[in-house]
Amino acid sequence: MKKAVLGAAAVATLLAALFAPEDEGSIVGPATATTRQVERVAIAPLAAATAAAQPNRALAIEPRRGLDDEEAATLFAKQSWQPETPKKIMLDQQAAQAALPAARVDANAPPPLPFQFLGRFVDEGKAAYFLQTGERNVVARPGDTLEERYRFDGVVQGALQFTYLPLNLKQTLAVGDLN
Repeated sequence: MKKAVLGAAAVATLLAALFAPEDEGSIVGPATATTRQVERVAIAPLAAATAAAQPNRALAIEPRRGLDDEEAATLFAKQSWQPETPKKIMLDQQAAQAALPAARVDANAPPPLPFQFLGRFVDEGKAAYFLQTGERNVVARPGDTLEERYRFDGVVQGALQFTYLPLNLKQTLAVGDLN
């Protein structure tokens, strides 16, 4: 049944297209209207007078305009909701930082420890600690010399204690709970 209805609709559409008069205005076309067409549509007298007073203009498709260099540069620019910081404030901050005295380096202070604690294990009743220095992993036991400058002394109050050998100064590495 549906096929019969669709077929009848298709035949009716084809017949309407074949027998349609060609001299009638098309539905889509230039926006030109004569006074006779305006009256036939029964537009209000004010609208008809306005349409007759305007010059007949055809619709024109304008070519796409290209982007100039400035628009193209900002097309994918980073955008933010934050207000821009004025340059004066930035310059004042830079001047204040330059005016601060450089941190004094004590010649008798050891450098910061280069080790990071990774974990520990107990082997035959003796504890060993896994440390990382740079990209190397090291196993340290109390009394071991590491990096030729540090001696691992052991655990003191929950922290690993090292001696910096060139200055003979103690340093600790907090590791948290060592269960």
